[in-house]
Amino acid sequence: MQLSVRSIGVLITAAALLGGCANVGKLSEGGVEMTQVPITESPSGKTFPGKFVWHDLLTPDPAAAGRFYEKLFGWQVDYQEQYSVVRNEGKLIAGILKVEPPEGGTAEAVWMPSVSVVDVDAAASRVVANGGMVLKGPIDMDKRGHAVLISDPQRADMVLLEARGGDPADTEAGIGDWLWDEIWTDDPDGTEAFYEAVLGYDEVALGEGYDIFLYEGEWRAGIRYVKDNREHMLWVPVVRVADPAVTVQAVPELGGVVWVAPDEPPSDGNTALIGDSTGALLLIQRWPPLESPLTTTGAK
Repeated sequence: MQLSVRSIGVLITAAALLGGCANVGKLSEGGVEMTQVPITESPSGKTFPGKFVWHDLLTPDPAAAGRFYEKLFGWQVDYQEQYSVVRNEGKLIAGILKVEPPEGGTAEAVWMPSVSVVDVDAAASRVVANGGMVLKGPIDMDKRGHAVLISDPQRADMVLLEARGGDPADTEAGIGDWLWDEIWTDDPDGTEAFYEAVLGYDEVALGEGYDIFLYEGEWRAGIRYVKDNREHMLWVPVVRVADPAVTVQAVPELGGVVWVAPDEPPSDGNTALIGDSTGALLLIQRWPPLESPLTTTGAK
């Protein structure tokens, strides 16, 4: 399953935001506010290794981004000066962090996922041992937990998080919830080996151009093959929607971009790749799909 060169170019631009860690050093008050927001108001007391438990939108214009998501998905945004909190049907799902451009550059928007680990310090050591980089941390984030910002060997970034109080319990994703996260890579074998070693995924279900990471039988993330020789790859989050064709109609009106429409390959009518009004990329997906090829899944 291959993506257009146009889509890949957008991904590379977004991934460059944290590639050199320049903007991470410019979080200022927003970084402090972020530490006071837990990832759930109902912690389970358990850790689910490899589960994607939180998403932060890093953007130079949180107000514009917030309005986009409020109107597109019906999310509720509690706007603060530097760090805003996002809910879906009252449930905590994400944060929006204002970032400033690096000196002489521009700040592109990107969704940054946080993934659960049992021991952040040990996981950070595994990152380095397996060819990745530690960009910032490990650090204590007060109400959120213990975290480290890392980059894999293909420069896809994520936060590894030891959540305070435990992770959210596994539940079925509702409309407007995060359904899934997938990594887009031109080296699926290397990518799979890295995350198996770092996050402890114990099985990979193989598909045709699309594989699935599992931990103790639970599907936790996707690996999408993209044919490209560029330096940076990217984790892409997926939001569950009732009908992608209906949802994408509102995207241009709200200032966003439809990069791959539901009727364009490889979408098969069930997914679409969009950019929000500040440039951050995400997928939207109908789940369950109209047909059931091995694509993304209703992750818990």
